[in-house]
Amino acid sequence: MRKYYLSEKVRQFHYEADGNKHSVNLRQIVALRDFADVKRGDEGGWLDNEAALSHEGECWIYDPNSAVFAGAKIEGNARLTGECIISHGAIVSDNARLDSVQASHCARISDNVTVSHSQIRGYCHLADNAQILPHSLIIAAQGLTADSDKILRIYQRATVSASRIVHQAQVYGDAFVEHAFVEHRAEIFDCARLEGNDENDVWVCDNARVYGHARIIAGREEDAIPTLRYSSQVAEHAVVEGNCLLKHRVMVGGHAHLRAGRFCWTIAC
Repeated sequence: MRKYYLSEKVRQFHYEADGNKHSVNLRQIVALRDFADVKRGDEGGWLDNEAALSHEGECWIYDPNSAVFAGAKIEGNARLTGECIISHGAIVSDNARLDSVQASHCARISDNVTVSHSQIRGYCHLADNAQILPHSLIIAAQGLTADSDKILRIYQRATVSASRIVHQAQVYGDAFVEHAFVEHRAEIFDCARLEGNDENDVWVCDNARVYGHARIIAGREEDAIPTLRYSSQVAEHAVVEGNCLLKHRVMVGGHAHLRAGRFCWTIAC
């Protein structure tokens, strides 16, 4: 049963892609019947065609400033609130909740994922109960490494806040990532924590991995930016804090505490 129709009102939406300016004609959705907390006659977001919003389930685009176009799809019971711009093949499905989000270029957001005030771009998958909190930037890119088929994923119960997750990075388990830059094939998982701040980010690059109950903590002093590169690993209950650089095949584990270049306790290499 159809749950909405497209109004006769046409809105021309302007956007920029690949350095070029484009425009698309959109029409507003109007509810045909009551469902969930939507009432018959409610006006919502704007679509380029009906394929963009499924008539099945309770999915809905609440904000009249939102737009879905260029092959993007909203399905299942997904809900979009705030001003959301979903385009270029992005798919939002299941019970996903988006608030003031931009998603494009084949990004997939499913299951019980919540995303707030963030941008997601490129072929990636956000799944399970992952949370993307405000001011995060997720940019997927394949073909930069030998693992050309690997895609960026944030899943299970991972939380990302005010961070940049790019390329083919993986964040999963109960990992918590805040004010961090995670790139290439880096992995953050288990109960690992990246704890940057509004002065300095934590950087985890290349094939570096942080897992177990490890913590990487940025300081507030100038250049107090902990950086993991190449195949370095921080695991178990280890803590790396402040202006530290780990690279190549270094592994910090056990209850080691590395602070601004100083080793404490036991270091496993």
